[in-house]
Amino acid sequence: MNDLIRAIVFALATAGAFAALGADSPANLRSPAAADVLAAQVLMNNQGLQASRSALEAARHRVQPAGSLPDPRLSTHLAPNTIGGFQGPGGTERSFSGIVSLSQDVPWPGTLALRATVAEQNEKAAQQSVFITQLRLAALARIGYARWAYVHDALRINAQNTELMDELRRVAESRYAAGIAQQQDVLQAEVRLAQLRRERLTLQRLRRNVVSETNALLNRPVADPLPPPEPLPAPNMPPPAAQLATRAQDQHPQLARLQARLSAEQGKVSLAQKAYLPDLQFSLGYNGLRPAPDARLTVGASVNLPFGQSKRDAGLSAARASASGLRAELADRRARLASQVQQAHDAAMEALDAIAIFNGELIPRSRESLGAARSLYGSGGGAFRDVIVAEQSLLDARLDLARARADYYIAIAQLQRWTGSPLPETNEHPRDSQ
Repeated sequence: MNDLIRAIVFALATAGAFAALGADSPANLRSPAAADVLAAQVLMNNQGLQASRSALEAARHRVQPAGSLPDPRLSTHLAPNTIGGFQGPGGTERSFSGIVSLSQDVPWPGTLALRATVAEQNEKAAQQSVFITQLRLAALARIGYARWAYVHDALRINAQNTELMDELRRVAESRYAAGIAQQQDVLQAEVRLAQLRRERLTLQRLRRNVVSETNALLNRPVADPLPPPEPLPAPNMPPPAAQLATRAQDQHPQLARLQARLSAEQGKVSLAQKAYLPDLQFSLGYNGLRPAPDARLTVGASVNLPFGQSKRDAGLSAARASASGLRAELADRRARLASQVQQAHDAAMEALDAIAIFNGELIPRSRESLGAARSLYGSGGGAFRDVIVAEQSLLDARLDLARARADYYIAIAQLQRWTGSPLPETNEHPRDSQ
């Protein structure tokens, strides 16, 4: 599982197109796989990801010390009155004397291996945290690109409708000047033009928001310009939700991280059980205060007496409770992950259905309705208000189509995030979705 995710992330971070285009130029966004290029740039530059990698490096460096013996201890005891020498029994000369010992603490057998195992599982959890951050950032980059494409489409549609409404206003003015239309027609056109300008302000604010959010992901100044996007590619039918949910359960790093944390907590339970057993200490010493030379070299061993069972009971209970909590968290995360995959899949399918309806029915009918209303008004029959309503209907349909396209790619980005990998290729293309 880890190898699969590493391969996916490596493919994103080292995409051939990205390497060929260069890592720093924002013009890289104008490429056939612009959303993937943006995701690769984010993975290269985002400082939040760098923080996760630093946490992983720290966890990796904790593994070796966790399984190592504590440092040996050197101790010495001096006899101050012997400094400079002294007279022993019978007038013999004695030199300066003292005691020197070297001791080594040794935990109960198996304890060091358990500590190393706990540290290794914490390292695995940190590795999965890096993968989780990569998936989140790649999804945010793709979502940002879809929003970037939408806001450009919406501004283009707004400009086209403004041009159309301005033309209708001139027609209404000419007819009013000729005495064959009412002033109300001109006023309605001017009101509609003001509404379109107001909508354009909202879209321009959305564009600035997308720019600042994307630059924040790229670790660039928030006001730096971004190039215009390429058109979003034609959507494909995603694989069945059940298939994607199975992939998520098998390989998602959120589950792998929780499993690693659970393994670490289970190791802590075993360590808490080891706490009921004594630790050992071995020592080697030299006692220069003893008169007999043969008795001066000493070796020894000692153990601590594990009294105070209540504190050990508390430590064991705490470790078991933490492990139990992580089991529950793992089960909960599995259920929520399945729900997130299903919701993202439903959103993608809804967007595909909406695209088909807009392309196949709403937009063609709205164009016909606007054309009929304009023709009738131009021939002297019909009301100008009917033209305004038809124009508004066509505008809404075109904007909703652009939004549905963006919603589809946002849902696909979420599916990739919650399944933990790019979606499998399918040969199915939704009918009437272009």
